[in-house]
Amino acid sequence: MRRTVNLMDKYELTESVRKQLCNLAHAIFAGKYPVLLQGPTSYRKTSLVQYLAAVTGHEFVRINNHEHTDLQEYLGSYITDAIGKLVFREGVLVKAVRRGHWIVLDELNFCPI
Repeated sequence: MRRTVNLMDKYELTESVRKQLCNLAHAIFAGKYPVLLQGPTSYRKTSLVQYLAAVTGHEFVRINNHEHTDLQEYLGSYITDAIGKLVFREGVLVKAVRRGHWIVLDELNFCPI
């Protein structure tokens, strides 16, 4: 709850922000389908999702994509552990999905995969 209070103090809920939050909430809670938010850079799309996740008690994971993002970052890869044994390390997307977190794939247009 503390995180929610801090987040609420951080944002100014103007009438237009409240309307956007309401529209986003309808889209998210209407079903179990992904929601695509599209708009100009710095339009506060990620912040809206982060805020809504916090006030509804959901964990929020942001994956910032870039021109070098590869599938291993999402899904995972094999690595050697401390004793040299090959083990699979899950990627950030797999971990988030397993835990039921809300996921934002930010800057997806930069991702080559």
